Amino acid sequence: MPTGSARTFYLAGLAVMILASFCQIWITIVGGVMGEDNPQNQGFLGVVVTAAACAFVAKGKADGMARGMLATAAVQALLGAMLATAPITERPGPVLAVCGAFSLAWLAAAELFRRSASPISTTS
Repeated sequence: MPTGSARTFYLAGLAVMILASFCQIWITIVGGVMGEDNPQNQGFLGVVVTAAACAFVAKGKADGMARGMLATAAVQALLGAMLATAPITERPGPVLAVCGAFSLAWLAAAELFRRSASPISTTS
């Protein structure tokens, strides 16, 4: 586990990752982004599985977690693009907004993990 400010960045990245995962699961269970009982909502759970798999492969190390969260952000963005352009999607705006917000959360987690892996020197 990193020490000092690196530890703070790591814990913040972990918090953002867990919060984004929780929110995505909760939204999917409550009613789904694509509407209730729409099988396309399962893709959102797949993004959370991607984040968990990346964290597992990275073994919790900050540099690997950063790359994993970048990959998760890419999967989220691709999911948004696929769902927004699907012929069954009636209103692509909300889908793009939700996927964009979650992509930003995954990117924020990636940046926090990156800062944890290589903290900025505070000495002159």
